[in-house]
Amino acid sequence: MNKIFSRAGRVLALSAVTAAGLGLGLAAAPAEAAADSAVIAVTEQPGNYLKVNIDVVFHMTPAQAQQLKNSGHPIVLRTWGEDPASDDVLYGPDTFKAYDVTSRGMELHTYYYFKRGTTLNEDSGVFDGEVDDIYIGARLLNPAGSTLRSVRSNTVHGKF
Repeated sequence: MNKIFSRAGRVLALSAVTAAGLGLGLAAAPAEAAADSAVIAVTEQPGNYLKVNIDVVFHMTPAQAQQLKNSGHPIVLRTWGEDPASDDVLYGPDTFKAYDVTSRGMELHTYYYFKRGTTLNEDSGVFDGEVDDIYIGARLLNPAGSTLRSVRSNTVHGKF
């Protein structure tokens, strides 16, 4: 596969994990707490590259986030191609264990570079005239690999 990506500039922060779902004995987040979120944006880059900016927030208290960080809870990202019948993984899984604890909880701010016409060209072949539709799936895992929380980003449409 012809993919170019960079881990430079990654800052990972995990947040918004409820204690009940984690079995950590921490107080649950208040009902009015913000929802977990993931947002992506794709921008053109020199040399026929695309940059995918990724921002993920798992909302929780800073104390909860710090305890999860200390116990090795990773965030895993996958880049998906959206299709009517079945979505397919285009890139990943990519595991992040280094992240920041913030007042919002855990956050991941990262990006990937892909060569145009390669990894993100999810409608290649007979459907290559179609618009490509991509999104990011982010999962907060326990150290054993079970999903504690997950969030899906917005879908970005374009000719990738």
